[in-house]
Amino acid sequence: MGATAKNPEPSSSPQSAGDCLALGLATTTAMWTVGYLCRMPGAAVPAPVILALVLVLPVAGGFLAAARTRRGRGGGLKVGLIAGAFNLLILGSLGSHLTTDQRIAHYALFWGPISMALCGLLALLGATVGRRFNPARRQYLDGPAALTLTTTLATLVLVMAGGMVTGMNAGLSVPDWPDTFRYNLFLFPLSHMTGDVFFEHTHRLLGTLVGLAVFVQAVFLWRCEQRREVKWLAALTVAMIGVQGLLGGLRVTGYFTGAQTAAAMAPSTTLAVVHGVFGQLCFAAVAVLAAFCSRRWRTVEPQTQNHEPQTTSQKPETRNQKPETFSAGGPSGSAAFGLLLNWTLVATLVLQLTLGSILRHVGHVLLLHVTVAVFVLVLAFFAGIRAWALYTGEPVLERLGIALLLTVSLQVFLGIGAVIAIGGQGPLRHPDFPQALVTTIHQTTGAILLVLATLLAVWSMRLPPSATG
Repeated sequence: MGATAKNPEPSSSPQSAGDCLALGLATTTAMWTVGYLCRMPGAAVPAPVILALVLVLPVAGGFLAAARTRRGRGGGLKVGLIAGAFNLLILGSLGSHLTTDQRIAHYALFWGPISMALCGLLALLGATVGRRFNPARRQYLDGPAALTLTTTLATLVLVMAGGMVTGMNAGLSVPDWPDTFRYNLFLFPLSHMTGDVFFEHTHRLLGTLVGLAVFVQAVFLWRCEQRREVKWLAALTVAMIGVQGLLGGLRVTGYFTGAQTAAAMAPSTTLAVVHGVFGQLCFAAVAVLAAFCSRRWRTVEPQTQNHEPQTTSQKPETRNQKPETFSAGGPSGSAAFGLLLNWTLVATLVLQLTLGSILRHVGHVLLLHVTVAVFVLVLAFFAGIRAWALYTGEPVLERLGIALLLTVSLQVFLGIGAVIAIGGQGPLRHPDFPQALVTTIHQTTGAILLVLATLLAVWSMRLPPSATG
């Protein structure tokens, strides 16, 4: 199920670590997301239920390792150990006031190996069952594609968590950074994560998970990929996530400082706006990298080098040939118009997301935000319908067009709900949970819209219209 013989891809071979890394990261992200949702203030989910849900997920990860790869039980064990290693980021928060080096070292030496062993054994149990569903040990998961897609989904979770921080007006509930109330970020007790502090601190922890995942992904791609553009884009995503983390921290303090009191620090609303917008650009960059690493993108590449441009007399089966040149007139002129339309939509969405971030942090731009929303709606409908109708032989672009239409339609209703939630004003001083939830879903859907529009623009440069266009 990997690349064809004409297009060998060493990075997608079964020996690659990409599939295990992907499933390990997916398991960790699922565990953290379940914990985040269940421990959210007001959720009132009993601790035994949370523990049971969290422990089921390594079993599921091991099951998929055996059922979807040729690695068998060994693959399940690796997935569990990887998940356990990622979970070390939050292990310290389960301790009780780890305030001295001796107590930290004791806790790490004792609970660290136990955590990894437990995740490994649970995943091994899942793999024992999963291998029954793949007796021939066939490889279904593609390493680079699975890893980059999983990282994209983890980034989406981070975007949603960041939206809740803004929605609950909790961005300054933790006054210091990079520490948390004088605790090391990774040692802040779970029992203290209450109220607005919960939203702010868990957002920081999720940021570290995504940062580590993007870094691991970049190392993997630099070792296994041959395409320079993929390597450099992977490196760029690491730099972008690093800058985003720095912006988030400086948004709290206003500058680098070791002070611990609010009076000694100057929170920056400007950086809060920049942080909100740049985070969505990071999400789009990670998603584009996932597109570059997909099987479809890789398998079409050799055919863009040695074939003549497609003509309207060719059959749909030749749709993988070299995209049209964008000269004026005829089909090439249509393709150029399509690119202009798609990238205009991307630029308009960036403007709209910027206005949305200003509205959530400062206010005063609601009318302009609504006005630009009309332009986004028109552009998105035009681009979505065009992709759906023109690329009838290319499922990737057809699906992107349909997804764009459905998402922008949903976003209109969410926008109305968000305006009602904030009472047609700017940010609320003391928002309740339903208000924060509506505005966060609206913001997250906007981020998804940006990703869909960017992917449509990138894929339309890669794939030519079908003969029916």
